[in-house]
This record gives sequence, structure tokens and C-alpha cells, in this order.
Amino acid sequence: MERHSIEAELRTETGKGVARKIRRNGLIPGVVYGRGNEPRSIKVDPLDIEKLLHSNAIFDLTFVGEDGEEDEAVVIIKDYQKDVIKQNLLHVDFQFISMDEKITVSVPMHLEGEAVGVRDGGVLQQLLREIEIDALPAEIPEEITIDISELEVGQSLSVVDLDLPEGIDLVTDSDEVIVTVVTPTELIEEEVEEEEEEFLEPEVIGEEEEEEGEEAEEEEEPQE
Repeated sequence: MERHSIEAELRTETGKGVARKIRRNGLIPGVVYGRGNEPRSIKVDPLDIEKLLHSNAIFDLTFVGEDGEEDEAVVIIKDYQKDVIKQNLLHVDFQFISMDEKITVSVPMHLEGEAVGVRDGGVLQQLLREIEIDALPAEIPEEITIDISELEVGQSLSVVDLDLPEGIDLVTDSDEVIVTVVTPTELIEEEVEEEEEEFLEPEVIGEEEEEEGEEAEEEEEPQE
């Protein structure tokens, strides 16, 4: 697994106004938490992490205090928020980790080969694009490869069929289907069913419940 060194400035001020000021200065607000440690509010350069958001990369993070004092920790990116329109990185959450303790992460699936069923006229459907695993940080794979070359029409491969490296524990339900090959007819029927569901008349709800739903849909500002 990739390992990178970055710096983060510790901050004591929080709030929406502070967050906007941080972003105007070319940085983004963030927080580091986990493993029983006191959460630390930080600001970091988004360019240091933007290309690594989906990689499960390990970071050797150096905290720099206002007095110049430095402290170090090993972390991974746990969550982040982006601007819906511009897709600018707005906020990042890091998690403290230990290289000697397993952590739960999501790992992307990579399909290898051409399915026999596709050559016979079937249509390949990938239903699962990542799985959750427990692993030591240094043993987290960048991706998990699954060979689909022997897959015929009507057949599928599930999580239980994966050949995971030793020491990695599966978190995702083993019965979940990863990929299947269906006939074009089955695919058309499935699309028709989905379209019919979209046009179902919504259930009428009470005025009070409707107001509650509207409040729940309001977008929240990232916590600082």
C-alpha cells in the first residue's frame, strides 16, 4: 500500500466563517480522530491528498502547532466532502491508525478477461464494484482481481468466490453477487421493471411528515 508524508497545521478556531477563510487561503479544514485519541482540528493543502482520495493510502502526518512544535501520527483518509457543482475538495476527515492493528476499508474490484457468455451473445453486468475487508494497513491491496473468462450465460460470481490473500478478512456479505452474464432479453425485462417502478404514484403523506422530510433534505455544511 502507498505511503505518503504530509503536513497539517493545527487550528483552534472552528466554524463556517473560519472554514471559508481557510479555503480562501488555498487550504481546506479537516479533523483527525479515532483510536481513543482526542480529535484534532487541522488545515491541509488539498493538492497533497486530492489524487489519493480513493486509494486507501497511508499518510505519515506531521502536525505543526502555532508555536512551531511538531507531532507525528499515521493516518488514512476516512471521509471527505466536495462542492456539488465545482467538485472542489471542501473538507477531509483522517483516522488515526496503527500499523499493527487491522482496519476496515473498501477495496475496488477489477474484472479480468472476457467472459465466454459475452462471446456467446450474453450481456455482462457488474453488480458490485468494491468490497469491505479487514486488514493490516500495510497489507491492504490496491484492488482485488476476479477472473471472469469462464463465466457463461446464466452464471454469476459472488463474494464467496474471491480468493483473498492470507490475513485479510471479509466484511461484505459473502452471498452478494459481483458479476453475472445475462441474456439480452433478461436485461430488457429488468429495465422495463425499473421504468415501471419510477412511474409509481408516490404515497400521500401528512403535512407534518412532509415538513419533516423537507428539513431532512436540507444540505448541511461540513462540520469543522
